[in-house]
Amino acid sequence: MKLGYLSIAPDFATRNRPDRRPASDRAALAEALGFSEFYSELSAPVSADDPTENPLLRILPDRPADTGPRLASVDGVPRKRCGRKPGPLAAPADHPAALREHSMQGHMPLSVCWQNTDALAQHWAAHVTGCTHGARCARRSDWRIARTVVVDDDPARAEAMVKAPDSPCRAYFAAHLPRADDATLEARLDACVLYGTAPQVMAQLGALHDALDGFGTLAFVDHAWADAARARRSMVLFADSVLQTHQSLTQRKLRRLELA
Repeated sequence: MKLGYLSIAPDFATRNRPDRRPASDRAALAEALGFSEFYSELSAPVSADDPTENPLLRILPDRPADTGPRLASVDGVPRKRCGRKPGPLAAPADHPAALREHSMQGHMPLSVCWQNTDALAQHWAAHVTGCTHGARCARRSDWRIARTVVVDDDPARAEAMVKAPDSPCRAYFAAHLPRADDATLEARLDACVLYGTAPQVMAQLGALHDALDGFGTLAFVDHAWADAARARRSMVLFADSVLQTHQSLTQRKLRRLELA
């Protein structure tokens, strides 16, 4: 399983709280920790009226926080003509119908972070159907699942970071689930956000992986957290303690299957 990094766009994250902005240095931290895919930021919430009008997320070859000089031309040829070709597109999907349509077009599926396990199972079935109609093979390694992840040494502090009234994660879920009351919203946060201590998050990630029979990439959703230092610490704990352990368990399972 690979790790991708997806930060929420500043225009969405700062709509109600202009003092909170995603820290670009966390993208660099993600790269240093071994995250292999980076996605351009979402420009707006998914349309509830037309679920097929979802923005596409570019799978970037480099982290999106590059602020250095850019090559403009080579031997008089503009960079846009001589540069490497754009990578594949990941299509974020809420509704299975949208995912099926994108899969027919050859885009890589990316299931949004506010969908629970039952909905994700429907997403995989829709991807298989779309690939079948598009005469392509559906591979679980192409499937990307977005998840907000909060790891802390104190489980109560991790829960507060996710569920507090001023939490950007809670606000993001509420924006995409406008008809949900407080109880429903809390239940969805519990079902869709990986939070707690490192062992707890490892167990949640393993349960998600097993329930879906595997997927290719976990897209780490980074919100405009108020405590930037704690957000960085959470990312480090996840990459160092959680992901490495999960990968080792997965590799042992695959090894047993090979020997069998």
